[in-house]
Amino acid sequence: MDDSLASAAHQIAEQVWPLFKRLPKTIYHILVVNDHYDDQFNFFFEIYRPHFRTHSYPLYSMSNQHLDQLETLLRLLREQEGLQINIDFRGFDNQRWPESQRRIVSHPYQAPTFKQEPIIKNSAVSPTMSAPVRLPKYHDEEAAKIANAFFKNEYIDYGMGKWHGFRIAELNEVENEFAALPIEVPQNHQSQFAIRSLLKLSIDQDQPVHLQLQFGGRCHGISGMILGTTEQTAFIKPAHQHQLALPLKLICHGELLVNNNNDRDQRSESL
Repeated sequence: MDDSLASAAHQIAEQVWPLFKRLPKTIYHILVVNDHYDDQFNFFFEIYRPHFRTHSYPLYSMSNQHLDQLETLLRLLREQEGLQINIDFRGFDNQRWPESQRRIVSHPYQAPTFKQEPIIKNSAVSPTMSAPVRLPKYHDEEAAKIANAFFKNEYIDYGMGKWHGFRIAELNEVENEFAALPIEVPQNHQSQFAIRSLLKLSIDQDQPVHLQLQFGGRCHGISGMILGTTEQTAFIKPAHQHQLALPLKLICHGELLVNNNNDRDQRSESL
């Protein structure tokens, strides 16, 4: 058994225990996300409570090149004493575990629903009304002391990890858009320098391009006008479609088109 996997399972359990408070009407689970962009598996601990925002805490990341190691890590995690928490998966595209050959089932991301008390009509007091909340008033110096004590003793700053959930949501939206693009036979793989040069030439000559994107194990094609580029993104406007932002590292092949017609037999240049 790899000692590093046992250490990782222990590390994840040590982070989960302080958060797993077993509150009533609260759902806890560990979410494993297959991040195709960074080539890694990301672990999160998520907490659902009615009338509260969902809390997502980053736990651990490992390379997604070794699915068998992930299977072993999850087995070791389930063997942690007393750690009986559901584990959900996202982004595995119906892959199978190498050892058991069972399909990895991905659950859609949605907050659970809870039964609420029925509303009694014609009641003396409206169920939506409640007694006014009287907040204590503090002097400026006393309020400053309370705020300083909170940020010193109670507040936890997770750094960039707190934005990871938003990034995953954005990547899922991009994945859905790219999945609708037609699938093509991949052409020869070009370097990033050649692709950047092609995009610059397209902008300078005001010519449309046809690009191939390697994503999710498939090759998708898209044609349109290049509106501009950054260090990591190219902005393309296909005909009869809204503007798309393409990550440059997903572009594997590109060609200039003679005119706005998207037929493949009218491509004139290829780097």
